[in-house]
Amino acid sequence: MPENMSPNDSSKPPRGTSWVIGQVLLFGLFLASVIGGGEPPDVPGIVFAQITGVLVALGGAMFSIWAFRYHGANLTPFPRPVDDMPLIEDGPYRYVRHPMYTGIILFTLGVGLAYANAVTMLSSVAFTVFFMAKSGYEEELLVAHVPGYRDYRSDVPWRLIPYLM
Repeated sequence: MPENMSPNDSSKPPRGTSWVIGQVLLFGLFLASVIGGGEPPDVPGIVFAQITGVLVALGGAMFSIWAFRYHGANLTPFPRPVDDMPLIEDGPYRYVRHPMYTGIILFTLGVGLAYANAVTMLSSVAFTVFFMAKSGYEEELLVAHVPGYRDYRSDVPWRLIPYLM
């Protein structure tokens, strides 16, 4: 039987606990890279990179918060949508289909720049790869369980980053 499904609940897809565990592990590695990163190098242009990083991190955090506000009680870390979840097409969802993931990617990249830490910056790449995979799985469930999602997916072609992916 798929993960987290009770014998009486065969109509619902699995919750996706493994995706949540993977996400928590990535956040743990990100945090460890920030804490263990040491002092930024003393190289020309480092202050510009750090200021840029702070701005990118703040922008990413605000983008995620903006998306969060549109979800309300329907927010879940699991890829399976909650029952009777409405289609959200407003706010940041006009630009990308998974704006909270976009915000996390930008935040981790920005923190990496702000700390001038290559490992932390690379965590944004790890989050990008992870969120592409997770959102792909999530979208299969959204198409099946949220009326209108298939058309929305056609109308908003970018999953995470406009004009890229």
